[in-house]
Amino acid sequence: MQERKVKEYIETSWDKAVTEYSSSSFCLPYSFVPPCINGEFRVLYYWDTYFTNVGLLADGRLDLALDNVQSLLYALKTFGCVPNCVKENGADYASQPPLLGLMIRDIYAVSKNDEWLASAVADLETEYAFWMRERITPIGLNQYAGNTQDESLLAGYYEYVAERLPLPMDIDRREKALRGKHFLAEGESGEDFTPRYARHNALDYVQIDLNAHLYGVEDFLSAYYLGKDEVKSEEYRARKEKRLALLNTYCYDEEQGVYFDYDFLAKKRSNVFCAACFLPWFYGFARNTVGLKMLFERLFGGNGIYACMDVGDRSYQWGYPNIWAPHQYFAYEALKKNGLTAEANWLAKGYVSLLASVFEKTGALWERYDDGGVAPSLEYTTQEMLGWTAGVYNHFYNALYAVQK
Repeated sequence: MQERKVKEYIETSWDKAVTEYSSSSFCLPYSFVPPCINGEFRVLYYWDTYFTNVGLLADGRLDLALDNVQSLLYALKTFGCVPNCVKENGADYASQPPLLGLMIRDIYAVSKNDEWLASAVADLETEYAFWMRERITPIGLNQYAGNTQDESLLAGYYEYVAERLPLPMDIDRREKALRGKHFLAEGESGEDFTPRYARHNALDYVQIDLNAHLYGVEDFLSAYYLGKDEVKSEEYRARKEKRLALLNTYCYDEEQGVYFDYDFLAKKRSNVFCAACFLPWFYGFARNTVGLKMLFERLFGGNGIYACMDVGDRSYQWGYPNIWAPHQYFAYEALKKNGLTAEANWLAKGYVSLLASVFEKTGALWERYDDGGVAPSLEYTTQEMLGWTAGVYNHFYNALYAVQK
């Protein structure tokens, strides 16, 4: 069957993608699996790597998955944060969603290497400190932002974005830098760019996905130190509970049973349903399955979860009707963990079927899709992909066809 051909393509493609990074000022001592075999994305991107590793571990490639994580840990030690992409100037701009804890958990689940885990956890605490120091807001929750305050870099970043979207160039340098800060924050979310921020004002918000990820880190660290360091364990447990209380205050819509982004300057919850809203169920602090089912029904189109509800503007890569691999993974796991098994299976089957049908026509996997197949190019040419597309396909394929393997 076609689905099996895609699986075989993935299994034989991992080694073809493996690469190294070296420049005059930065040399990565580990090889890694970038998002693409060929094409534009031949460096190691932070959040992409989690989903790539899901696929690698499903294929028994602990060796490659471990090198990927070692690369991210090396970058963390070098730059003080995990850059959005691992290269000499990657940390000049931003990080990406903090999924390092999930990667460490997955590696340890296979390797059972306690010594490695202890070292990796120490590094994870360094990353957590970065987010709590550099990305905290006056209301006590975290937001995506950027690393640079350099006006020339920020203005240059705005000009780069302005060519992609497009946006006006005939504004002064100071205004470009101000807008560039917001765009860096939007890009740090991994979703560049999204209708979650109608005015491209990401710095006005605390984001539900980021705070859910950090809740997950706090939960992981609290559990890790239980029985080893009770003071630390209790500290992280308290931080987790404090975060949840703040999320319930600012982000939770009790009537709909869904957590949303929150504009803390306007003092107003967002009303935009987006795939990030699945994260509270993924991490287990959302309990309202009525809200989860409603969210699924709002965003599921038969072949996958849309990045965002239809806001009437289809110019966004991370908007309706685009279907991205990371969103499928988090939504599927959220549904499965909360007993909505039928909905989880519909999602997995729809996504696998979509990718298999496109593979039959093109012989490749792609960065993103829509209900018609390969999503049309927006901002840049839609890329042929391995990375997270292969990783999530592997995860779903194994869930659907495990008996037939």
